[in-house]
Order: sequence, then structure tokens, then C-alpha cells
Amino acid sequence: MYLFRAYIENKKVINRAYWGNPDDTEIVKLKKQITDKFSGETFPFEVNMIGVDMGDANVLTIHQCSVDSNHASVAKIQNNLLLDKDFMRYIYDLDNTTKTIEVFYKDNNAYSMQPLGEGLSVYRISDMFDKDFNNLKKQSVYVQGPNDKVFAWANSLNSSIAMPISASKKLHADDSYQFQFNDKKELVSVRLFTHLIRTQVYGDNSDLYVEYTADFADELTNLDDTEIVLPKYDNHGNRIAQSVNKANIGEYVMVPKDDGSGGYDKVLLKDL
Repeated sequence: MYLFRAYIENKKVINRAYWGNPDDTEIVKLKKQITDKFSGETFPFEVNMIGVDMGDANVLTIHQCSVDSNHASVAKIQNNLLLDKDFMRYIYDLDNTTKTIEVFYKDNNAYSMQPLGEGLSVYRISDMFDKDFNNLKKQSVYVQGPNDKVFAWANSLNSSIAMPISASKKLHADDSYQFQFNDKKELVSVRLFTHLIRTQVYGDNSDLYVEYTADFADELTNLDDTEIVLPKYDNHGNRIAQSVNKANIGEYVMVPKDDGSGGYDKVLLKDL
């Protein structure tokens, strides 16, 4: 299982999405955390991508592609609303046992609530739905473009909005900014949906593992709680392993306390 994507808000990692094989130990454990609370969940494909919220939020997400009405797995789609879309993020709040679904539309099947800023292009558009598939009218527009254009559009919509990173930072070609609107078409948050750079390195004792880096890593306020490291170079400008090995930091999950109090302990998934 490896770190595939991350959501950044106000210079803080708020969610990390992991990709792996459906039978990976970590994937199986995380899926069980969900199905223990939400029985009867069905998906058209085996679960191989799961997101974990950071901090004290006990929230997990499952990412799934949509299918059309002729697909062999159409019977496993939870509602016809989810047919012929691009993909979905099922968002599970395990503390409050609430579920929402972020539904991503195919290209040109939806348009932005607000006129797009100059120099920007749409990467994805999504809507949020509750467990009964009612549209909550909270649209997200994922945009790509030069940082100065992105920041200018955000400022034109809400001059007090906090941006996820500094405008001077460089992005991966697959990165996009998530502009979240409320039901009044007001901009309420801007997040960075980022594709972290994965580099295979040799660390101490010839350990071989993958490091995750980004140009904005130096300004993340919770960097120490993530797998992300600052890229390190030798005197000749060549990439080398960082002095700290985060290969086994894993992700934290919330598990019920043994004392029956109804509370949760925060533990590393690998320690379950």
C-alpha cells in the first residue's frame, strides 16, 4: 500500500489517500473499520483505494469508479444516481455513523457554480450527496492553472479565504485546487488535491523504500505526522535519502477503547 494522493488545506495535510491491492493487510483492516459500522455496503469493484483523515477526525473514505448501466457489476452500484459518472468518494464518519458521497462527473457533464477565473481549466467537478442520495448542493470545482491565476480567482470570490499553500510553490502536473462552494454559491474553502512525488531511495543499512516529497513540504504544519519528507540533496545536487526514514510511519486510525466508555484510542494501523 502506498500514499497516492493527499488533500492540503491551510498548509496542513487533512486527508491521505492510499492505493494498494484489495488483499493488502492495511486495506483489509481499514475496510473492516468501515463495514463494522456501515453494514451492507456494496461496490462495483474491489476496494483498493482508501483515504484517512488526519487529526482527531475518525473519518475514512473509499474511492470507486462508476460504471454504466451495461456493466457486469451494475447490481452492486448503491443507487442509479451513481451510474455513468466518473468516480465517487464514499466518506464515512465512524464516530457519528454518517455517510456522504462526493460524486465526480465526467468531462463536460457539469459546469461550475461560478464563472471560471481567467487562465484556469476544469480538472473535475463534483457534488455532495447524503446517505439517501439527496443533493446537498455543495459543489466542488477542481481547477488547474498557474498559481497566480488560481489565487486571483479565489480572492475575487472570497478575499478572506485561506489558501492551501503559498503561491510561490511548484506543483505536480496532476495537482488541482478544490474550490468548495456552499448552497448559496459562496466559496467556503480551497484545498490542494496533490499527487506527491514518489522516489525510491536507499537509506541506512541499505534499506530500500519510497520517499514522498513535494515542493510545499517545508510549510506543512503537520509534516511530522505524515510520510512526507523534505527532499534532500548531496553537494552535487543529486537526490539522496533523508536522515529520517518514514517508510513505516503508516496511518493512524481510531479504535474503540476497551473500557466500554465509548471513546477511541488513536493507534497506528500496523499495530492493530
